[in-house]
Amino acid sequence: MDGIDLVQLTEERGTPLYVYSERKIAENARVMSAAFQDVHANTKVAYASKACSLMAVLDILRREGLSLEVNSAGELHRARRAGFANKDIVLNGVAKSRDELKQAMSPAIKAINVDSVFELERIGNVAVEHELKANIALRLVPELESGTAPGIETASSDTKFGMVVEDMDRCLSLLDGMGDHVHLAGLHVHIGSQITDKSSYAEAGLFIAEQVERVEAARGESLDHINVGGGFPMNYVKYNDQSPDLGYYRADFSHGDIAAAVLPPLHDRLGRDREVVIEPGRSMVCDTAVLLARVENIKHRGADPWLLLDAGYHTLMEAFTYRWYFHALTANRLDAHETALFRMVGPLCDNGDSFYDVEGEATIRRLFSTEPALAAHRELLEKTLIHQPGFRELPASTGPGDLIAFLDVGAYGMDQIFAINGRGRPEVAIIRPDGVVDTIRSADSMDDQYLNENFDAA
Repeated sequence: MDGIDLVQLTEERGTPLYVYSERKIAENARVMSAAFQDVHANTKVAYASKACSLMAVLDILRREGLSLEVNSAGELHRARRAGFANKDIVLNGVAKSRDELKQAMSPAIKAINVDSVFELERIGNVAVEHELKANIALRLVPELESGTAPGIETASSDTKFGMVVEDMDRCLSLLDGMGDHVHLAGLHVHIGSQITDKSSYAEAGLFIAEQVERVEAARGESLDHINVGGGFPMNYVKYNDQSPDLGYYRADFSHGDIAAAVLPPLHDRLGRDREVVIEPGRSMVCDTAVLLARVENIKHRGADPWLLLDAGYHTLMEAFTYRWYFHALTANRLDAHETALFRMVGPLCDNGDSFYDVEGEATIRRLFSTEPALAAHRELLEKTLIHQPGFRELPASTGPGDLIAFLDVGAYGMDQIFAINGRGRPEVAIIRPDGVVDTIRSADSMDDQYLNENFDAA
């Protein structure tokens, strides 16, 4: 990776080990910015920091000229600590506390994306009580079915996000009574993560253009910006036969294609001068990191070999929560030709700690046991209910001591790590452009297990 032998790196630093590439992070920022600015020059890229909020990553993106989208007071604190100007910070979130809102006004950031009528009232109350000013954007749901995983869908009123169009009149009425304390800076939509249907972006663009026209006509003034969100997909599947259902794991279009879909409706109805904000997260950092894990044990269930790794869902949480597919390689045997199929699992003390879909496979077995006639629909049921391949094709000689590399783990990997079973969080390293490997987060020590506990040894 960037000229560094990762197998050797794990011998020096141990496993599990996350490794990021500064070169790739910076490259993604430039490519993403250019793709949208080529279509709409006045585009501001506000990286969604929830995808990876490591200070070292934020610093790289700030130096590349990006803005930042945050989702809590903690992320807002990180943004300011990383050097982002308040005018370059956007705050999202469905349950913002009064304290979080006050912090977003002290001083005022670019925009608080308002998630409900109640929240708008709360913003007004906080601003008046503390004699502050809030810049806001109203977050609307466009009622789209975007085809992504249900847990990362945000585009309809079946989800917890945003306001429906019918809430708009109440919001505008409230704003009329808030005077200079609350400034309506923009409108915001976000249709989810890993959206692989390009037409969804075009529909979202048309929706928000229509709503901007409506708001500006009602208020008699122009909005400062239009926020079209993120959700841009990445290709987790390397070849088309490596997942039981490609679905939302792969998209064969570029950032430029997304820009060409979402921006023309804005141009047609609103012109080309307005600032457009985008909020990419996954697509900015997904392919900038790998996770390296050691095979610690092997066992057989009948003819099937099982590999037991020192990394589980505590180090790669989306593999558990969404049964997300991350391509895996035996890093120290890349020149091997003979392959075999392996079950691959983690070290934790529960059966769900696996890199196959335990729940999906069990559901299929229960259905067939309860109603054998359903076996006629096996292919459809497996495609619908099983979200990871049951086996991984790896070099047949893979076994204890070997190194498994999970690819494309830069987004929603490090930020979701937690300690369990006394297994601390791993080291995170980054390869600098000059080839130096820096530690940007140290591995937990044994004593770190007790951090913030109140305990006096007898």
